[in-house]
Amino acid sequence: MVAALNSRHPIWLIALLIFASLASCGSAYGQTAPAVSAPAASAPPPTILTNADEVSLDLVVRDKKNKPVPDLKPEDITVTDNGSPVKIKDLRLVSGDAHAEHLVTLVFDRFDSSSGKNAREIAANILKMAPDSGISFAVLKVDGRLKLFQEFTSDRSTLTKAISVATEATKAGPGNPSVLPEKELIAAAQTGVGTAGTTVSAKDRSIARIMLASLEESQRIVQDQHAAPSLAGLLALSRMQRQVKGRKIVIYFAQGLQLDSDGNDLLRSIIGAANRGGVSIYTIDANAIDPQAGQGLVATMAMGNAMSAHVYSPAPLSGPPAGGVNAIAPGMQTQVGDQYSRFETGVLAEYKNPMTQLAASTGGAYIGAADNLKRPLRLLIEDMTTYYEASYVPSIEDYNGRFRPVTVRPVRKGLKIQSRAGYFALPPDSDSGMRPFELPLLKVLSQPQLPSDLKFRSEVLRMGDLPDGNANSLVVEVPMSELEMHKDSNTHLFSVHLAIVTQIKNKDGEVVEHFGDDIPRHGSFESMDQAQLEMITLQRHFSATPGEYSLETAILDLNSGKVSAQRSNFEISPTPNGPSLSDMTLVRRTEPFKPETDPMEPLQYENGRIVPDLAGDITNKAKSIALFFMIHPDAQSSEQPRLAMEVLRNGEPIANMPLPLRKASGPGAVPYLASIQAGSLPAGRYDVTATLTQGEKTTASRTSFTVEGAELASAVVPDKGSGPRGNDIEAVSDSKVETPGLGSRQIGRLTITSAADPLPPPTPDQLHTIVEDARGHALSYSVSLPNFTCVEITDRSVDSAGSGRWKHKDTFAERLRYVDNAESRTMLRVNGQRTAEQRSDLNGPISQGEFGGVLKAVFSLSSNADFQYKETDALGSGTVNVLSYRVAQKDSMFSLSDSTQNMDVAFHGLVYIDAATRSVRRITLEADGVPRNFTLHSTAITVDYDYVTIGTHDYLVPIRASVGLTQGKREAVLNEIEFRDYRRYASQVKVLYGERGH
Repeated sequence: MVAALNSRHPIWLIALLIFASLASCGSAYGQTAPAVSAPAASAPPPTILTNADEVSLDLVVRDKKNKPVPDLKPEDITVTDNGSPVKIKDLRLVSGDAHAEHLVTLVFDRFDSSSGKNAREIAANILKMAPDSGISFAVLKVDGRLKLFQEFTSDRSTLTKAISVATEATKAGPGNPSVLPEKELIAAAQTGVGTAGTTVSAKDRSIARIMLASLEESQRIVQDQHAAPSLAGLLALSRMQRQVKGRKIVIYFAQGLQLDSDGNDLLRSIIGAANRGGVSIYTIDANAIDPQAGQGLVATMAMGNAMSAHVYSPAPLSGPPAGGVNAIAPGMQTQVGDQYSRFETGVLAEYKNPMTQLAASTGGAYIGAADNLKRPLRLLIEDMTTYYEASYVPSIEDYNGRFRPVTVRPVRKGLKIQSRAGYFALPPDSDSGMRPFELPLLKVLSQPQLPSDLKFRSEVLRMGDLPDGNANSLVVEVPMSELEMHKDSNTHLFSVHLAIVTQIKNKDGEVVEHFGDDIPRHGSFESMDQAQLEMITLQRHFSATPGEYSLETAILDLNSGKVSAQRSNFEISPTPNGPSLSDMTLVRRTEPFKPETDPMEPLQYENGRIVPDLAGDITNKAKSIALFFMIHPDAQSSEQPRLAMEVLRNGEPIANMPLPLRKASGPGAVPYLASIQAGSLPAGRYDVTATLTQGEKTTASRTSFTVEGAELASAVVPDKGSGPRGNDIEAVSDSKVETPGLGSRQIGRLTITSAADPLPPPTPDQLHTIVEDARGHALSYSVSLPNFTCVEITDRSVDSAGSGRWKHKDTFAERLRYVDNAESRTMLRVNGQRTAEQRSDLNGPISQGEFGGVLKAVFSLSSNADFQYKETDALGSGTVNVLSYRVAQKDSMFSLSDSTQNMDVAFHGLVYIDAATRSVRRITLEADGVPRNFTLHSTAITVDYDYVTIGTHDYLVPIRASVGLTQGKREAVLNEIEFRDYRRYASQVKVLYGERGH
């Protein structure tokens, strides 16, 4: 039985050779560790106390036999800081015998069923091997942000239950099991009393506050930096745990980690923050091939071109190949030269993958889910309980924010030393959240004369009294046209890179709020002209008491080195006794927004977040102008508030009309979005005033904008099709405008609507452009990729009853080579064991074609796909247009086959198109119209694409895929596929021809 894209484009093949034994394959989830009672309180750990100028190091020291060294002396090692030798001031052994209380944070990323099982079993082994006393564990999971499943405890039974829930493959829904632990955490941190009324000790309350701050910081980093939740969580923990004395361990369980250049920048920030805070990060890859397989991968990369020269056919080894490498026939020699170093070769643990780099640079270790984990886990436990604390005073003359490498080398023979890689030179009294790029900009703000190389705007919008206090929104907008665009001809993408630091000071000059962001942006070459018209916007919200403040902002173009800074003053007024309006802002655009990510965001409106327009320059081609403000009715008044809006042009009133105001469903502020139909507005300066009246009290809010264009341009009366849509409510004014030299003339209907759609669908012309741009990228996708190699891991599960209870069947890893637009695969491992099998030998569904095949099936002109707009959504760090599509059977490339028949079937699905690059970030495909008597009942395919650094460039490549099938009576089959360890495949292997046998 086969499901495939048909012979016209044979790009997807699913071989279905399902045997009865398939349903019984796989194993149940790992058994949980036995419960262990909580230990008695222990004495505080012996910790070196350092002053603000000192650097502290944790050193794990072993001998040749990997045994801990108990008698290290300062003269046994040399330490250099930024290349200069330093003198060890203090050196102290910390061991389990000292009854030190260590904090270990277990962080679980997203998993499929197999990886979740591996992570669960490894975590259970860690609990079993760890001492019964002296170590407390916390359990967290990355799910949109960092979420708490268990506070720090040494109760093994409680921890085992939390780990079991955190490692489930299913996504958390409304009944998120992290809700109760987080409520308990908030109660302990804020009141010192748990939800059950139990008083929390001062020490536990302090740790609860740090954990709560980590969760909040994780969410903020996701929102502010558009960072991957996993990286945001690690960065938040690294920053916040600096406040905990002694050695801190974070054990990060993941199913691989793919990064683009922006992610690599954030990885360096995590390393710097961890080293600054004394946090060691251990990374556990829950779905890794072992080092030998990785070594075989590198060898096949180096030898691949020689083998494809077809001088002589390669002769396979008689037994299982070592890592998948085939022997080369006599007479053909392969000269590799510096190929290994060019591919950053060695065993997989030495390959510069993010998880390895993160562990090695923070004094931790990388552990792959290899066959035997007993030894690496034993070493991990020893690392946590037996280590040295050392301190020294560095000779830092200038705290410039740059990275200072630290090296620790043994003088005494036979020692192996594990320590952190270095730290960023930040002032000792600086906030733990400060990042290296901020320091130069803060120095700029300290200057009396501020530079002005770049134009930008910054402003604080006062939003009034909200549930979290007197709320305010900081907005900084920088025109893209001011920034230098770098073009990458390899990826056909341009990039800009901007750093922003802003701080708010009270009237005494004290910093009350500090914000910073490192903002990279990508776009396609085709969108460069449009990008020149756009803005990069930084938005932050904060609460502040009434008073006088100053706003200081500095920006740096990291591509050109240009810098600018501004200072301005503003005032926050006391909450009025009566109705009030917030500041009014012009709306540049509305972004997709999920309220649960930041429920206190003051600029949210329905399912979107308002992006303000501080410039206020409106092109005369704009069809509408949106205005946003908050209405604060007087809760003490029984009268219904009334809203009106006045519009002036060049100081002369042209409209004054009441606006509809729906009755509030309860107390509190009401967000309001008004839209002016701009087609009726000639060029000029416009002032808008909104007035709120309730009883005898009246308040107002004002803003202004400019309509660009010729002064004598004809005013256009909006046609009937440009009015409000759906349930919008309008106010209309027939207005006149005085034009010098021409007297009075009619503007026509000036229409203002309320409750405008914050995320309007594209017009038919816009939708056509989106589809055609995406089609161009999709059809040229495969040829735009470089030659590369990666590891493809396929995890296969079966649900024989269709009840949702999946059983793992097998996992196999392949080396995928993409050369000259063609895929080829070599099997590396099946269930962790070397194998001579190829994928064609495996029973069950297998797949290929993720590198352009599915895209062609949907976007090929011959498919005649019918695209319809569905919604605008957020995916990863960007905005996507989600389109549905359908392909009729007569145009379909998708086929289903069994032993008796073969048929083309219709199919449908969704495509998620990146709003900036117009590339497809996700695509789904489902078969339609399958006959009831057919063996295969349904097929569903999903492919996710993301940017990954290959060589020195970022490419959009598949990172995961899934293939789901149903067959027989109820049986369901699921393949979950992951692509990892992308590396450039070069063609510099030389093939030397010689005589046979020489």
